[in-house]
Amino acid sequence: MSHFSKTLPLSLLLAVSCLNSCKKEAPPQAPPPAPVTVANPDLREAIVYAEFPATIDADKTIEIRARVRGVMEKQYFSDGQLVKKDEQLFLIEPEPYQQAVDAAEADLSRAKAAQELAQKRYDRLAQALKQNAVSQIETEIAAAELSQAAAGVKQAEAKLENAKLDLSYTKVISPISGRTSRASVSEGNLVGFAEPTLLTTVVDDTRVYVYFEVPERQMIRYFHARSDEDAAKRLKELKIRLKLADGSIYEKTGSIDFVDNQIDPSTRTNKVRAIFPNPKGLLASGLYGLVGVPISPDPDKPKEPKALVVPTESILRDIAGSFVWVVGEGNKVERRGVEPGKILPLDQTEGKKMSVILKGLDASDKVIVAGLQRAREGAVVAPQEAPKPAMEESKEGE
Repeated sequence: MSHFSKTLPLSLLLAVSCLNSCKKEAPPQAPPPAPVTVANPDLREAIVYAEFPATIDADKTIEIRARVRGVMEKQYFSDGQLVKKDEQLFLIEPEPYQQAVDAAEADLSRAKAAQELAQKRYDRLAQALKQNAVSQIETEIAAAELSQAAAGVKQAEAKLENAKLDLSYTKVISPISGRTSRASVSEGNLVGFAEPTLLTTVVDDTRVYVYFEVPERQMIRYFHARSDEDAAKRLKELKIRLKLADGSIYEKTGSIDFVDNQIDPSTRTNKVRAIFPNPKGLLASGLYGLVGVPISPDPDKPKEPKALVVPTESILRDIAGSFVWVVGEGNKVERRGVEPGKILPLDQTEGKKMSVILKGLDASDKVIVAGLQRAREGAVVAPQEAPKPAMEESKEGE
């Protein structure tokens, strides 16, 4: 015991000890409500897409084949080169076909001479018949010979045209503008003997066809509506989107130009074709993609373009289904079951993932969009309004 305590009276020490032991501890203070960010569901026009696997095919694909027999003498293009319509691609030895043309021209000259001679003979006999200088039978024979000579001229003219046609085939030209494949036959090879030899392929892909198949359940609605001229017109006016294999969206939209007239019984699908412009050559025949057909955000309301949308990250899911946290009366957190629809394309949402809500919310609900980890059923929170997008603020300023 210290000297100070020794000097204090015993009664005073007891009183101090009693005060220390009898002092009540202050009750702990409740933590402040957790801050969360809330926003109302946005009612907006929403374009969503039904996506289908698709393959791309060039508008025109032409196989260039040898139409006459001979030796390949010259190739006038480089493999993979762009060529124009009527541009020469190959030369097959023309000499035999030029000789055939010369021979056919000689035959035609001979036939014309024979016709001229038969004509003169007939004219003389016809004049003599008027004076009864020759018999009727001689005149008729001369007329028949004249007809034969005329037929011989026509036959010779046909042979000459055929020979000229074969000669023209020695110059292999491109029937369309497009890009060539590699040459299948090199110079010096024989072509066209067993069959019309494939020389190369020219592809015109300034526009492309995109083929995709739609399940019959989704086609039934179209079949029910296709008798309506307005519905058919709206189908052709749809702006079709194309997503490529790397996830990028093709810069131009297309339109549906063909729907097959029957369901494929083996796949239970209907083939549909869309056409896309391809002026820059960004698409090639054989590519894979996903066709996006714009549809109503709510399948049960096909004519309603508007829908409620919320940030996709605010939609949670557990064993009971999809739900969001909303702030109700007294700033208490409530679980709200929802039926989410499709996610909107990023070009409609300033790069933020937004999802359509089909059921479970209305535009006045306050949905927690940030601070979700602090939300619990029945917990009191401190809600803060989410900042409006810059685009909406600028519109309000206007």
